[in-house]
Amino acid sequence: MTWLDSGIRALLLAQGTAARWLREELNTLKVRIRLTDGCIEELAREADHAARRAAAAGNGGSYAELLRAQIIVQASWVRRWTTTDEKVPAGDPVAQAFVRIAHKYALPRPWKLSEPVAVEVVRLRPSWSWAADLSPQAAGH
Repeated sequence: MTWLDSGIRALLLAQGTAARWLREELNTLKVRIRLTDGCIEELAREADHAARRAAAAGNGGSYAELLRAQIIVQASWVRRWTTTDEKVPAGDPVAQAFVRIAHKYALPRPWKLSEPVAVEVVRLRPSWSWAADLSPQAAGH
């Protein structure tokens, strides 16, 4: 990362731009789940780490462009997590980092119910013989 990108990174983080971009992207994707400020900030930090790794690997583009792309990835994960019940790939480190954050902040997931199936249940007739052996006693004796 160049010294200019480092300066831009410091400025963007100080202003909270990543968190603002993430909220805007979530609105664009029509995510209706309310996220706490802590969750938004942690997702933005994860996007920052991914953008720095991409910049260090030489994946063309400025830090701001890479950060914006990673913000879109994080917002897409939030949308996918809150609207589907799909399994998250175990081998994807970005996905696993998101799952850790989602569990930490208890982001809700929809539940898919299976199709109802009729099943025959055999019920045993209850035996109440133990109650038949009781003899009523007069109160107070």
